[in-house]
Amino acid sequence: MIVRKPGSLVLAALAVSMLPAMAACGQDAPEQDKARPGKVEQVAAKPVSFERETETFSYTYAYPAEAAAIPALVKLLEEERVQGLAELEAEAAEAQKDAKANDYPYNPHMLGTSWSVTGNTEPLLAMLGEISSFSGGAHGNTGYEALLWDKAAGKRVKLEALFTDMNAALEPVRKRYCDGLNAERQERRGEYMSDDPDDMFNVCPPFSDLVIIPSAVGNDGFDRIMFVAAPYVAGPYAEGVYEISVPVTEQVLASIKPEYRAAFSAVTG
Repeated sequence: MIVRKPGSLVLAALAVSMLPAMAACGQDAPEQDKARPGKVEQVAAKPVSFERETETFSYTYAYPAEAAAIPALVKLLEEERVQGLAELEAEAAEAQKDAKANDYPYNPHMLGTSWSVTGNTEPLLAMLGEISSFSGGAHGNTGYEALLWDKAAGKRVKLEALFTDMNAALEPVRKRYCDGLNAERQERRGEYMSDDPDDMFNVCPPFSDLVIIPSAVGNDGFDRIMFVAAPYVAGPYAEGVYEISVPVTEQVLASIKPEYRAAFSAVTG
């Protein structure tokens, strides 16, 4: 079982390196930090980190070196970055205008997206995006998004595209997921763990409510499937995100399409 807590939303400003793609968008170029060790073909790539803060909002967007090494993926991520900034600027301006018109304090808005790699094999790069936002309420919100990039085809693919039948493939691991989730709930709640079957936070959420992404613990391909439950999906806001991973079984492996099967490895035992 792998459990990951939400990361910090404040991304430190790093050495500035202009990217042609950013200049073409007419937006400030992201900053880049030192490249992490990686494959030979990724030596020149560096993690990308963009940050803008004004009196009315703060915006951050970051993705790792593995993504920055793929021009077509950079284009997709940069389009998303520029769009997110434009939408936040518009929303903050409208909220500030509304606050002034109704004579109540304006709280600066925030939006941050941070992508992290869960596995990088041939031909797939898998990333999990943590998206945090605040729009003036009692507290912020955190959501998650999965991104699978087919490096051979040069495009983004959906998780279900990897399977002959995704629902049939994942149903056999559901009990293991639910048991892992309940064990983590027990650890976080301790003596306050309720046994009320009608408690919405005791129910094992359907897979359709979760973000699902393959992950690779070792170097032999994707050997785990990670199930991510954002706050309020598997527990109250205070408990944060629940990330539970289960092994890829032979049964799951058999359900993966031939063109992607080599990217996975079953866990025995």
